[in-house]
Amino acid sequence: MRFPGPDYYQVMQWLHEELRPESYVEIGVHDGHSLKLALPPTKVLGIDPCPIANHNWSTPTKILRMTSNELFAKHRVREFLDVDRFSLAFVDGLHHFEQAIDDIFNLEHDAGPDSVIAVHDTVPLDERTSMRERSTLFYTGDVWKVIPFLKRCRPDLEFVTVRTGPSGLTLIRRLDPSRERTVAQSEVIGQFQRLSWQYYERHRDDSLETIPNERGAVVRWLCGSLLPSHRKVT
Repeated sequence: MRFPGPDYYQVMQWLHEELRPESYVEIGVHDGHSLKLALPPTKVLGIDPCPIANHNWSTPTKILRMTSNELFAKHRVREFLDVDRFSLAFVDGLHHFEQAIDDIFNLEHDAGPDSVIAVHDTVPLDERTSMRERSTLFYTGDVWKVIPFLKRCRPDLEFVTVRTGPSGLTLIRRLDPSRERTVAQSEVIGQFQRLSWQYYERHRDDSLETIPNERGAVVRWLCGSLLPSHRKVT
């Protein structure tokens, strides 16, 4: 009831159909359900230490059996895609806030002016399923902290959350590959790691800027990438 309409897989499919990305990066492949949404001729790179995906991919696809930290410690994603910049990326790996931030910032180094990053699980459902240590089958972890963190430390980015089930999908753009993480940001990450579920309940309405779970709303937001940074589609 909180998230009427299609689930996040459908939203990801809209992104592929509308953007027709030259390249696509996915962190957290699992069974490959979202990875196979990529359409020809998109070049696809999946990153997962233990993928169980076994599909006949419709477009050139590589899956690296490693963590995103292992990849970014020695490589750049563009090395495996044979392109200068990725077009679309999806972050759905380890469900810890600081890991999601690491993935976003590491991907940003290979972003172009029109690159988009989608982050799953940014709208938690309840305290138990959003704990840092997993104790339930359905699990979002504390990825919700990504939104207030970016609002505080990266106001230059533009992002919005699609109200899609089961737990939201945040879209980020206006990435800057020249940006480096600062000491102050690292300190704030430590502070955010300690935030409680009660903090989320108190600040939920302050943190989330959302759009309806409708293709038209997503398309309007994507079209805003061509607008000046001070204008936003609501």
